[in-house]
Amino acid sequence: MRSTVIVTGAARGIGAAISLKLLQQGFCVVGLDQQAQPEQWEITQNLTPDCHSGWQGICQDITIEDQTHATIADILENHQVVGLVNAAGILIMTSLLDATLTDWQRILAVNLLAPIAISQQVAQHFCMKKHGSIVTVSSNSARMPRMQLGMYATTKAALSHYCRNLALEVASHQVRVNIVSPGSTLTSMQKQLWTDDQPPAAVVDGDLAQYRTGIPLRKLAEPEDIANSVIFLLSEQASQITMQEIVVDGGATLGV
Repeated sequence: MRSTVIVTGAARGIGAAISLKLLQQGFCVVGLDQQAQPEQWEITQNLTPDCHSGWQGICQDITIEDQTHATIADILENHQVVGLVNAAGILIMTSLLDATLTDWQRILAVNLLAPIAISQQVAQHFCMKKHGSIVTVSSNSARMPRMQLGMYATTKAALSHYCRNLALEVASHQVRVNIVSPGSTLTSMQKQLWTDDQPPAAVVDGDLAQYRTGIPLRKLAEPEDIANSVIFLLSEQASQITMQEIVVDGGATLGV
Protein backbone atom coordinates (compact mmCIF):
# COMPACT_ATOMS: atom_id res chain seq x y z
CA MET A 1 0.00 0.00 0.00
CA ARG A 2 1.38 3.41 -1.00
CA SER A 3 1.99 6.05 1.64
CA THR A 4 -0.78 8.64 1.84
CA VAL A 5 -0.87 12.27 2.92
CA ILE A 6 -4.07 14.10 3.90
CA VAL A 7 -4.21 17.71 2.68
CA THR A 8 -6.93 20.15 3.72
CA GLY A 9 -7.76 23.12 1.53
CA ALA A 10 -6.58 21.05 -1.42
CA ALA A 11 -8.85 22.37 -4.17
CA ARG A 12 -6.69 25.31 -5.21
CA GLY A 13 -3.83 27.61 -4.27
CA ILE A 14 -1.22 26.44 -1.79
CA GLY A 15 -3.13 23.24 -0.91
CA ALA A 16 -3.32 22.28 -4.58
CA ALA A 17 0.37 22.98 -5.13
CA ILE A 18 1.29 20.81 -2.13
CA SER A 19 -0.98 18.00 -3.32
CA LEU A 20 0.46 18.05 -6.82
CA LYS A 21 4.06 17.89 -5.60
CA LEU A 22 3.24 14.99 -3.29
CA LEU A 23 1.60 13.10 -6.15
CA GLN A 24 4.62 13.72 -8.36
CA GLN A 25 6.81 12.20 -5.65
CA GLY A 26 4.75 9.01 -5.62
CA PHE A 27 2.52 9.60 -2.61
CA CYS A 28 -1.21 9.07 -2.58
CA VAL A 29 -3.07 12.21 -1.58
CA VAL A 30 -6.54 12.53 -0.08
CA GLY A 31 -7.56 16.16 -0.43
CA LEU A 32 -10.35 17.78 1.57
CA ASP A 33 -12.03 21.04 0.62
CA GLN A 34 -15.44 22.62 1.11
CA GLN A 35 -15.73 23.30 -2.62
CA ALA A 36 -18.25 21.04 -4.30
CA GLN A 37 -17.52 18.83 -7.33
CA PRO A 38 -13.94 17.64 -6.73
CA GLU A 39 -13.66 16.83 -10.42
CA GLN A 40 -13.78 20.58 -11.07
CA TRP A 41 -11.13 21.57 -8.51
CA GLU A 42 -8.00 23.34 -9.71
CA ILE A 43 -5.85 20.45 -8.53
CA THR A 44 -7.94 17.90 -10.44
CA GLN A 45 -7.76 19.91 -13.64
CA ASN A 46 -3.96 20.05 -13.40
CA LEU A 47 -3.31 16.38 -12.74
CA THR A 48 -1.12 14.55 -15.23
CA PRO A 49 -2.24 11.03 -16.26
CA ASP A 50 0.35 9.35 -14.03
CA CYS A 51 -0.94 11.22 -10.95
CA HIS A 52 -4.64 10.40 -11.28
CA SER A 53 -4.45 6.99 -9.61
CA GLY A 54 -2.99 8.44 -6.42
CA TRP A 55 -5.49 11.27 -6.02
CA GLN A 56 -8.80 11.35 -4.16
CA GLY A 57 -10.72 14.57 -3.62
CA ILE A 58 -13.43 14.76 -0.95
CA CYS A 59 -15.89 17.62 -0.54
CA GLN A 60 -15.88 18.26 3.20
CA ASP A 61 -16.54 21.37 5.25
CA ILE A 62 -13.95 20.84 7.98
CA THR A 63 -15.91 23.01 10.42
CA ILE A 64 -18.63 20.34 10.63
CA GLU A 65 -16.92 18.39 13.38
CA ASP A 66 -18.77 15.08 13.41
CA GLN A 67 -18.68 14.68 9.63
CA THR A 68 -15.01 15.62 9.45
CA HIS A 69 -14.11 13.22 12.25
CA ALA A 70 -15.88 10.40 10.42
CA THR A 71 -14.19 11.29 7.13
CA ILE A 72 -10.73 11.35 8.71
CA ALA A 73 -11.42 8.07 10.53
CA ASP A 74 -12.36 6.42 7.24
CA ILE A 75 -9.19 7.69 5.57
CA LEU A 76 -7.00 6.47 8.42
CA GLU A 77 -8.64 3.04 8.28
CA ASN A 78 -8.32 2.57 4.53
CA HIS A 79 -5.01 4.25 3.73
CA GLN A 80 -1.45 4.08 4.99
CA VAL A 81 -1.41 7.68 6.19
CA VAL A 82 2.05 9.07 6.96
CA GLY A 83 1.38 12.79 6.80
CA LEU A 84 -1.15 15.56 7.35
CA VAL A 85 -1.02 19.06 5.88
CA ASN A 86 -3.36 21.68 7.32
CA ALA A 87 -3.62 24.14 4.44
CA ALA A 88 -7.27 25.24 4.66
CA GLY A 89 -7.92 28.80 5.76
CA ILE A 90 -10.05 31.89 5.19
CA LEU A 91 -9.36 35.61 5.32
CA ILE A 92 -11.76 38.17 6.75
CA MET A 93 -10.47 41.71 6.37
CA THR A 94 -11.79 44.21 8.88
CA SER A 95 -10.71 46.47 11.67
CA LEU A 96 -10.74 44.75 15.05
CA LEU A 97 -12.94 47.61 16.20
CA ASP A 98 -15.58 46.57 13.67
CA ALA A 99 -15.25 42.78 13.84
CA THR A 100 -18.46 41.01 14.83
CA LEU A 101 -18.89 37.93 16.97
CA THR A 102 -20.14 36.12 13.87
CA ASP A 103 -16.92 37.06 12.04
CA TRP A 104 -14.83 35.73 14.93
CA GLN A 105 -16.81 32.50 15.17
CA ARG A 106 -16.41 31.83 11.44
CA ILE A 107 -12.68 32.54 11.18
CA LEU A 108 -11.87 30.71 14.41
CA ALA A 109 -13.83 27.67 13.21
CA VAL A 110 -11.91 27.38 9.93
CA ASN A 111 -8.45 28.67 10.82
CA LEU A 112 -8.07 27.30 14.34
CA LEU A 113 -10.66 24.89 15.73
CA ALA A 114 -10.93 22.64 12.66
CA PRO A 115 -7.16 22.13 12.22
CA ILE A 116 -6.85 21.55 15.96
CA ALA A 117 -9.48 18.78 15.85
CA ILE A 118 -8.02 17.18 12.71
CA SER A 119 -4.45 17.38 14.03
CA GLN A 120 -5.47 15.79 17.33
CA GLN A 121 -7.23 12.90 15.61
CA VAL A 122 -4.38 12.23 13.18
CA ALA A 123 -1.71 12.69 15.87
CA GLN A 124 -3.39 10.06 18.03
CA HIS A 125 -3.19 7.66 15.08
CA PHE A 126 0.45 8.53 14.41
CA CYS A 127 1.35 8.04 18.07
CA MET A 128 -0.02 4.51 17.95
CA LYS A 129 1.97 3.86 14.77
CA LYS A 130 5.10 5.54 16.20
CA HIS A 131 5.54 7.42 12.95
CA GLY A 132 4.08 10.40 11.12
CA SER A 133 4.51 14.06 10.25
CA ILE A 134 2.13 17.01 10.47
CA VAL A 135 2.79 20.31 8.72
CA THR A 136 0.51 23.28 9.25
CA VAL A 137 0.36 26.26 6.91
CA SER A 138 0.21 29.34 9.13
CA SER A 139 1.16 32.90 8.11
CA ASN A 140 3.93 35.41 8.62
CA SER A 141 1.19 37.72 9.93
CA ALA A 142 1.20 35.56 13.06
CA ARG A 143 4.58 37.12 13.89
CA MET A 144 3.64 40.80 13.79
CA PRO A 145 0.57 43.07 13.71
CA ARG A 146 -1.07 43.94 10.40
CA MET A 147 -3.68 46.61 9.71
CA GLN A 148 -7.08 45.09 8.81
CA LEU A 149 -5.65 41.57 9.23
CA GLY A 150 -5.95 41.30 13.00
CA MET A 151 -8.53 38.51 12.97
CA TYR A 152 -6.56 36.42 10.50
CA ALA A 153 -3.26 37.08 12.28
CA THR A 154 -4.73 36.18 15.67
CA THR A 155 -6.06 32.83 14.48
CA LYS A 156 -2.77 31.98 12.78
CA ALA A 157 -0.72 32.96 15.84
CA ALA A 158 -2.86 30.70 18.02
CA LEU A 159 -2.60 27.87 15.48
CA SER A 160 1.19 28.16 15.28
CA HIS A 161 1.57 27.98 19.04
CA TYR A 162 -0.84 25.05 19.25
CA CYS A 163 1.37 23.20 16.77
CA ARG A 164 4.51 23.86 18.82
CA ASN A 165 2.83 22.51 21.92
CA LEU A 166 1.45 19.49 20.07
CA ALA A 167 4.93 18.82 18.70
CA LEU A 168 6.33 18.68 22.20
CA GLU A 169 3.66 16.24 23.39
CA VAL A 170 4.03 13.77 20.52
CA ALA A 171 7.81 13.90 20.07
CA SER A 172 8.44 10.87 22.30
CA HIS A 173 6.23 8.86 19.93
CA GLN A 174 8.48 9.74 16.96
CA VAL A 175 5.82 12.03 15.50
CA ARG A 176 6.91 15.39 14.11
CA VAL A 177 4.89 18.62 13.90
CA ASN A 178 6.15 21.71 12.06
CA ILE A 179 4.87 24.97 10.61
CA VAL A 180 5.31 26.78 7.29
CA SER A 181 4.35 30.46 7.37
CA PRO A 182 3.91 32.11 3.97
CA GLY A 183 3.97 35.80 3.31
CA SER A 184 2.25 37.40 0.31
CA THR A 185 1.63 34.53 -2.14
CA LEU A 186 -0.07 34.58 -5.54
CA THR A 187 -3.33 32.90 -4.57
CA SER A 188 -7.00 33.84 -4.68
CA MET A 189 -6.76 34.83 -1.00
CA GLN A 190 -3.98 37.31 -1.81
CA LYS A 191 -6.03 38.73 -4.65
CA GLN A 192 -8.78 39.63 -2.17
CA LEU A 193 -6.45 42.44 -1.12
CA TRP A 194 -6.08 43.86 -4.65
CA THR A 195 -8.23 46.54 -6.27
CA ASP A 196 -7.47 45.33 -9.82
CA ASP A 197 -5.67 42.41 -11.50
CA GLN A 198 -2.22 43.52 -10.37
CA PRO A 199 -0.70 43.40 -6.87
CA PRO A 200 -0.52 46.85 -5.25
CA ALA A 201 2.97 48.34 -5.35
CA ALA A 202 2.84 48.62 -1.56
CA VAL A 203 2.98 44.82 -1.23
CA VAL A 204 6.53 44.74 -2.58
CA ASP A 205 7.64 48.30 -1.82
CA GLY A 206 6.11 48.61 1.62
CA ASP A 207 3.68 51.20 2.96
CA LEU A 208 4.54 53.37 5.95
CA ALA A 209 0.89 54.23 6.49
CA GLN A 210 0.14 50.53 6.89
CA TYR A 211 3.36 49.81 8.84
CA ARG A 212 4.47 47.38 6.13
CA THR A 213 8.16 46.92 5.38
CA GLY A 214 7.73 45.46 1.88
CA ILE A 215 9.46 42.37 0.51
CA PRO A 216 13.28 42.52 0.32
CA LEU A 217 13.41 39.87 -2.43
CA ARG A 218 11.13 42.15 -4.51
CA LYS A 219 8.64 39.47 -5.51
CA LEU A 220 5.58 37.63 -4.26
CA ALA A 221 5.83 33.93 -3.55
CA GLU A 222 4.28 31.34 -5.83
CA PRO A 223 2.24 28.52 -4.26
CA GLU A 224 5.01 26.14 -5.31
CA ASP A 225 7.47 28.04 -3.11
CA ILE A 226 5.35 27.23 -0.07
CA ALA A 227 4.81 23.66 -1.23
CA ASN A 228 8.58 23.06 -1.46
CA SER A 229 9.04 23.83 2.24
CA VAL A 230 6.04 21.70 3.23
CA ILE A 231 7.33 18.74 1.21
CA PHE A 232 10.76 19.05 2.84
CA LEU A 233 9.30 19.03 6.36
CA LEU A 234 7.18 15.97 5.55
CA SER A 235 10.17 14.11 4.16
CA GLU A 236 12.74 11.89 5.83
CA GLN A 237 15.30 14.60 5.07
CA ALA A 238 13.67 16.47 7.96
CA SER A 239 13.58 13.45 10.28
CA GLN A 240 15.32 15.37 13.07
CA ILE A 241 13.22 18.53 12.69
CA THR A 242 10.16 19.17 14.85
CA MET A 243 8.53 22.12 16.64
CA GLN A 244 9.99 24.45 13.98
CA GLU A 245 8.62 27.16 11.69
CA ILE A 246 9.86 28.03 8.22
CA VAL A 247 8.86 31.53 7.12
CA VAL A 248 8.55 31.84 3.35
CA ASP A 249 7.98 35.54 2.78
CA GLY A 250 10.92 36.90 0.82
CA GLY A 251 12.23 38.55 3.96
CA ALA A 252 9.08 40.61 4.63
CA THR A 253 9.18 40.01 8.38
CA LEU A 254 12.94 40.73 8.46
CA GLY A 255 13.71 37.42 10.13
CA VAL A 256 11.79 38.32 13.29
